[in-house]
Parts: sequence; C-alpha cells; structure tokens
Amino acid sequence: LAVTFAIGFYIRWLTRYLDIKLPWYEGFKSRLFRQVLLGIVVPLLVSMLLEVTYLYFANIPLATSSILNLEFPLAFIFLLLANLFYLVSYLFYHKKTEIITITRQVTIPAPKPIEYITVQKGFTEERVDIENCAVITSSSKLLWMHTYNGEQYRMQGTLEEWEEKLKAANFYRINRQYLAALDAIRSVEQTDTRKLKVNLVIPADDVFVSKLNVASFRQWWKKGSPS
Repeated sequence: LAVTFAIGFYIRWLTRYLDIKLPWYEGFKSRLFRQVLLGIVVPLLVSMLLEVTYLYFANIPLATSSILNLEFPLAFIFLLLANLFYLVSYLFYHKKTEIITITRQVTIPAPKPIEYITVQKGFTEERVDIENCAVITSSSKLLWMHTYNGEQYRMQGTLEEWEEKLKAANFYRINRQYLAALDAIRSVEQTDTRKLKVNLVIPADDVFVSKLNVASFRQWWKKGSPS
C-alpha cells in the first residue's frame, strides 16, 4: 500500500515536471518516450524489485509466488492507467487552438486623372479641359482658374480640395494661394532669402515657394511628377 501511494505521488510529480520541460504539443515523440520510460518502466522495475526482496526475506520461492501472474500485470495496468489519466487531463485542460490568419491582398486602383473641371462663367457652367488649366488661385476665399489662353473662371471648393484632386494631373501647391500645373511654370529663381521665385507662363504677381517646401518643389520640378 505504501509503495502504491509513493509511486502515485511520483507519477504526479514526474508528469508536472515534464509538462513544463517538455510539453506534449511541442515534442510528442520525445515526451512519450520519457513518459513511458520514467512513468512506467522505472517504477515497474522498482516495485518488482521490492517484491522480489520481500519474497527473499520471507523465504518464499519465486517460482511458487504470484509475482509474474498477478503482481506484475496489476502493477503494469496501474502504472499505465495512472499515466493515461494525467495525459487525458493535460489534453483536456490544454486544448491547442490554432489561429489561422487569412490575408487578402486588395489592390486599390490608382485614381483616374481628372479630364475636365466644371467652372462658372456668369450664370452658366462650362467644362474646361484639364490640359487648358494652368493655375488655380485663391483670393478672398474665392477660387479662380486661369487657362493658358488667358481666360479666368470662377470655381467651387477650396484650394486644399483641388490640391488632392489634381495630384494625379501633375499639379503642385506652390503656396497658400497658388496651385499650378507643371507646364504652367516657365522658370524658377533663387532669392537672397533662400526662397524660390516661380515665374509662370500667365501674368501673375510675384509667386514664391516657402523655404520649407523648396526641397519638395525642386524634386517635383526636376522629375516632372508629384513628390
């Protein structure tokens, strides 16, 4: 009875130790080998050795004892059931959950360049091809489109909105008042204040690029595409 309880506590300690050092899910074959060796074979040999020692001191011949027919099979079944109990308990309380992440690659098509802009001329609305749009200016909270042929039209919206819409059409926000197409810029000049003066192809006041935007503007100006 003492040996049975001692082996039961041993199997409990061994199983908890192996659960930490070698979990079932991380190395099943290695864990199974150690569990069988240390949890069944070793305690079985120890218990049989104690039984043989007891028979020797009790002067009971081994051939006339029931060690092979009774004690050995019962000890093996006991050890097998004890180890299976802890294995089932582990699998029940440590259910392995696999998280499968499905990644869908969504290709967002590039925005289609605007082909024309709707403007106001008096009480009528007209469409102006984007190729004829040179500069958009903001003055007194009003927007005006200036074409290459010198015409001027009233527009709806804000300069920030049109800056976003016309990026694909190769327009650049020069400063707070001017949004210009690449072909609308005739040349640029370096000033003493490290600003850039932009000379447009249409009549306009002096237009400057701020010092913070000089590098970005030069990149756009040289490459001929938005930075």
